[in-house]
Parts: sequence; C-alpha cells; structure tokens
Amino acid sequence: MSKWADRRQQLKSDSDYDPLTSIPMMEPNQFDITKARLRITKAFDSAGAKNITIIDPYLLESDIQTILHLFATQSERNITVITFLNKFKTCEQKSAPKIETAKILKSITDDLKTKGIFSSFEIIVTNFEFHDRFFICTDDDKESIVIASGGSLSMFLTKYTSLIRVTNRTFKRALFDFIGLAKSKGSNLAAYIGEKA
Repeated sequence: MSKWADRRQQLKSDSDYDPLTSIPMMEPNQFDITKARLRITKAFDSAGAKNITIIDPYLLESDIQTILHLFATQSERNITVITFLNKFKTCEQKSAPKIETAKILKSITDDLKTKGIFSSFEIIVTNFEFHDRFFICTDDDKESIVIASGGSLSMFLTKYTSLIRVTNRTFKRALFDFIGLAKSKGSNLAAYIGEKA
C-alpha cells in the first residue's frame, strides 16, 4: 500500500472512532481504567443527563462505588438501577435474590440520599431474570445516550469487556419498554425487603 493509501485508511479509521464503542483493554495505548471511566462520565455530563438508568442483573454493594465514580459529578441527578440482585448457584438451581444484599443496598442508598450526592437513587428489583447490561440517559428532552456494557458493574472495564454505543432507535424503544416493565412489575428495595421478610 502507498503512503497516501495508508493515510486515507488512517483518516477513515479516525473519523469513525467513538470512545463509547470500544474494548478499552485492547486499545493500542496502555489501558487506564480511570480514563476509560471518564469517557462515560464525559458523555453523560456533556449531554446534561439528569436521569440515568443502569440495567445490571447482578448488583452487589461494591457496585455502588462504580456508579459513584461514573455519575456523582452532578448532584442533581436521579439514578435508577434495575437489577435482579446477585444470585448464587446450588447444584443445578439458582437461588432467589439475597435478602441480605437488599438490606445492605438499602442502607447504602439511604446514606446517599442523606448526603445529597444525588437527587434520588432508586434500586428496582425485577421479578424476572435478564442478562444484558446498559447505561441509559432517560431524560425526555434529550437524545438518549445508551451504552451497552459487556460486563456487569462488578467486572466493569476488566477482562476485555466491551462498551458499545447504541444508536438504533428500535433497540432504544425496546429498552425503554423494558424499563417500564421492570418498574411496573418490580419492587423498590423497601417493598422487596418487606415481601421477603
């Protein structure tokens, strides 16, 4: 290939680059988890996102720290996490979500509300299982940012997990339907703890 052909190929590649669609640990420069997280933070901050929904089936108490790293840059945000809570396998069967985890998460979210880190922080526990993980701006007045994550919050940006910006409108509508279903059929932590007590 000639020098000019190489240059055209490089320009084409650079113009198509999207930092929200990548496998950060496979990038040519040395991987930096702080910079990788900042990409997401910057995208949501630049859009002025006030309402953010995180979809992750396996939510652990340590995952709240990841959410703080990503989104605590603006205190007027409303954070909603949709989860099935963490599960464990016994032989061939999966257990129900752990009530202990729900109680710890409720204590953490109550503390976040008291400190005013976010305007609101709600965790919704679904009564159905799901697999995929997303970060979504759900503001009505903004073009929604949707990022699909190849790993759960507990494994975020490790083990070559991918980030994919979702631009397909049909897929976005399906995600908003999923959020509506989770909210209508699921329970907030207080209700979930009450149901299991």
